Amino acid sequence: MPLLSPHRRTRTSPRGWYVLSLLLLLHALPPIHWLGVDGAPLAVRAHADDDGGDGDSGSASDGGGASSAGSDSGSGGQDTDPGPREPELLVQADAFKATELIALDPGPAALQRAAQWGARVVETSVQAGLGVRVVRLQLPPGIDARTALAVANERDPGVFDLHHHYQLAQADAAVCEGASCEPMQRMEWPLANARCGRGQTVGMIDSGVSTGLPALRGADVRVRRFVTDAQAPSDTAHGTAVATLLVGQPGGGLPGLLPRASLRAAEPFFRLPSGTLVADALGLVKSLDWLVSSGVGVIGMSLTGPPNRVLQAAIERVQARGVLVVASVGNGGRNAAPAHPAALDGVFGATALSADLRVYWRASQGDTVDFALPGVALPAPDGEGVVRPRSGTSYAVPFLVAQLSQSLHEGLLSRSDWQGGRAVPVTDLGATGRDPVFGWGLPKVAVRCS
Repeated sequence: MPLLSPHRRTRTSPRGWYVLSLLLLLHALPPIHWLGVDGAPLAVRAHADDDGGDGDSGSASDGGGASSAGSDSGSGGQDTDPGPREPELLVQADAFKATELIALDPGPAALQRAAQWGARVVETSVQAGLGVRVVRLQLPPGIDARTALAVANERDPGVFDLHHHYQLAQADAAVCEGASCEPMQRMEWPLANARCGRGQTVGMIDSGVSTGLPALRGADVRVRRFVTDAQAPSDTAHGTAVATLLVGQPGGGLPGLLPRASLRAAEPFFRLPSGTLVADALGLVKSLDWLVSSGVGVIGMSLTGPPNRVLQAAIERVQARGVLVVASVGNGGRNAAPAHPAALDGVFGATALSADLRVYWRASQGDTVDFALPGVALPAPDGEGVVRPRSGTSYAVPFLVAQLSQSLHEGLLSRSDWQGGRAVPVTDLGATGRDPVFGWGLPKVAVRCS
C-alpha cells in the first residue's frame, strides 16, 4: 500500500512532512538491515535489571509472539553487566522489536492512518481481565520502529509505543557464604513456617519453572507460557530459583517463605537470535491479565526495562483491582536510570541485601527503592536442580511478595500501611526514614503463620 493516497488530504506538521518524506524515500529503497558486531539488529538502549560480574545464569529481558497461553513450560536468564551509564541514544541490540509497534486501545481511524504508511495489524489481543486491547503492528521493510513511532505520534499521540523488551534482574556469586544460606532469619521470618502461605494465591512473572524438582514437589504451582511468536523456549534457571524461594517445600532441602501458598507463574520469556532472554511488553500484559484472572493478591516481577505506556496502563488496571505489584529496582548501579516497572507509581521496588545487611553492590538506587530484602548469595536450584548461590535485586522480590501477602492475610498491616511505608516495622539501614539506597529499610513484620 502506498504511504500516502493522492485522493486523501491530511493535516501534518512541518516536522511530520519531513519524516514522511524520509519514509517515502526509504520505502522506495531495498530493505536495509543495520547490524551490530554480533550480527544482531541495533536498537536504543533499554536498561535491564540484570548482572554479569558475579552473575546468575539466565538473563531475560524480564520478555515474549501468537499467544500459546495454554502451554506450560519454563525459561531462565543470563545477566550481563550494563557497565557505566551511556549517553541517552547509545545504540544497543535487543532493547525492542525493530520491526513492530504496539498500540493501546487504538481506534479505527488511528489504525487506518498507520495502514496508510504501510503498518499491518498482525495481532489484536483483548485482555478482558484488565479491560485493555493491545494491537501489534508489523512495519513495512526499510522503516525502523523509532521513525514509525514518531510518525504515528504526529496524529495519534499517546496511542502507539515501541514493543519493548524486559530483562531479569539477577547475578550469581561463586560460592555460598555463611549466613546467606539462612536469609529468612535476617528478617525474622518464622523458622517453623510449614503453614506460611495457607489460603493465599501469589503470582510471579518470570522465566519457566521446573516443577518436578524435589524442592517444589508437592507445591501448588501452575505455570503458563505467554509469547507473541513461536520463539524457542528458554531455560528454567531463574524462574525455578524464584519459585523455590517463594514456595519451596518443607523436607525438600530448600524450604520457601510461603510453602502452603498457591503460586501462579506466568512465563513470557523467549530467546532472541542473539541469545538474549527477553520478554516483550505484550507478553507481560498477557501475563498480568492471566494472574489477575487467577485471583492472585500480590504479583512479583523480577525484571526491568524501559518505560512503556501499554505496560503502564496494564499495571494501573492491576492495581485498580486491589492487586499489589513488586518489582526489582535493577542492577545498574547508583547512577542508573529508573527501571520499569519499579519506577511506576504504587509499584513496590525491592533492592537486595547481603548477609551483613549491606546493599548489593550492583543495585540501582533512587526514588524507586521502597524496601531492602535478602538478595545476595542465596542458595537456590536452577532448572536442572543444581543448587547455586544467586545474587541480584531479582531475588529480593519474592521476599517482599511473601511479606506483603502474609501480613495482609493475617491483618497485621493494610495496603495503605505498606504504600505509606512509615507504619511498616523495619530495620532502618541508612539515613533515618526513607533513603535512596535502602528505601524504608528491611521489613520485619511479626507474622505468625499459625
